Amino acid sequence: MKLPSIIKIPSYQRFNYEPRHYDPIKDDIDERRRRIRHSLDAEKSKGEYSSRGRLQGSFRRRKAAEDNSGFIRLIIGAMLFAGVVGYLYFGNIALYITIGLVLTYMVIKKLFIK
Repeated sequence: MKLPSIIKIPSYQRFNYEPRHYDPIKDDIDERRRRIRHSLDAEKSKGEYSSRGRLQGSFRRRKAAEDNSGFIRLIIGAMLFAGVVGYLYFGNIALYITIGLVLTYMVIKKLFIK
């Protein structure tokens, strides 16, 4: 039982905190779905909607990528062979030039060839 008092004693308060979770990826996906549904509904209402146009290129076979590995091996092998022969005739300077050419080729290939 509580006794009356002149001084007010603070009572404990409960802190009611509800955590919020924000997922920007989910919000982005929901926004995209909403825009796509809106555009499809607009096309359907105009009578312009056709699923054939969207699926037309989906089942085509992809072209096989060209294989350039044989040509690249030939170039690297020729450069290394030239480096060894140059080393036998001219010494270290030919070795340095060959290494520089190989590194230059790799840099150019990395920058310009995808």
